[in-house]
Amino acid sequence: MPVVRNQQSLKKRLVIDVLRVSALILFGTTGFMSIEHWSLLDSLYMTTTTLTTVGYGEVHQLDNAGKVFTIIFLLSSVAVAAYVLSDMVQIFMSINLTRRRMKQRIVKLADHQIVCGFGRTGQEVCDHFNVNGVPFVIVDNDPVRAKKAEELGFLVIQGDASSDEILLEARIGSAKGIVCGLPDDTANTFIALSAKGLNENITIVSRAANPGSEGKLRRAGASMVISPYVICGRRLAASVTHPLVTEFLDVVMHAPGYDLRMEQVSLSAISGMVGLALKDANIKQTSGAMILAVRQDGKLLTNPSPDLVFQQGDELIALGTDQELKKLSLLASTRKN
Repeated sequence: MPVVRNQQSLKKRLVIDVLRVSALILFGTTGFMSIEHWSLLDSLYMTTTTLTTVGYGEVHQLDNAGKVFTIIFLLSSVAVAAYVLSDMVQIFMSINLTRRRMKQRIVKLADHQIVCGFGRTGQEVCDHFNVNGVPFVIVDNDPVRAKKAEELGFLVIQGDASSDEILLEARIGSAKGIVCGLPDDTANTFIALSAKGLNENITIVSRAANPGSEGKLRRAGASMVISPYVICGRRLAASVTHPLVTEFLDVVMHAPGYDLRMEQVSLSAISGMVGLALKDANIKQTSGAMILAVRQDGKLLTNPSPDLVFQQGDELIALGTDQELKKLSLLASTRKN
């Protein structure tokens, strides 16, 4: 990622500048010790006063060799200090420019996801969004985690995700969804309440550490509440009782290296599939994708009947290769010739 490489370059330059100054101090201290035979403290003191151009005066009387060395050291220190100062100014200007660009990118966000919390759960969510090309912005109150997200090249806002001001800065008004991934159920509930108040159409998915918090989160506006402990327990049990099924689901949901995957596709108002029965839409013949389920009128219909008539706004869950799913997405959004 260009942002990551740029930040790594800035860090490298800053470290090199510090090493330059350290080397200059070491050079001066060693020079005064070897030429004038001064103590370490006296040599370091003379080096520091010369380097900073404070001019407190000589610690001891300099001989001719010491004066020549002081001239060389003074000229060298002025040149190095000027270069380092100029470079550090450029570094800090670059950092500020990067942050301004990030704010400009956040302002332009639309139909994006807001990820609250960049802990272990939030990092997994962001990795999934990043791989699948889903636009998102991270909100985290912890400066260390916010810095880590920024170094990875992600859009990030440091602040309290339950604050209306922070959510507005994250463009919640134009956001498609929000993920409440904090380990604190109370904080997730407040985020859901704030988010729903600012955007009543937003889709809220929340983590719940305690099973008893699910009802509160749903009342706060969360459309889906996930307990990592419940999910983990079920996966562990399924891996023992149905290992092949678990492996298949991992392939189609989490393995980008495989051709086969599962996708969710929405039917637009102009789609040629609207008004057609599943058996007449010829989806398998046209796109190659297989329809596994359809959400229609708020109900999820698994293994849908061939006589099912598609309606505007139906959500199709399909299985196929990337190319097949792209063809299905095109069928779901364009008129039939």
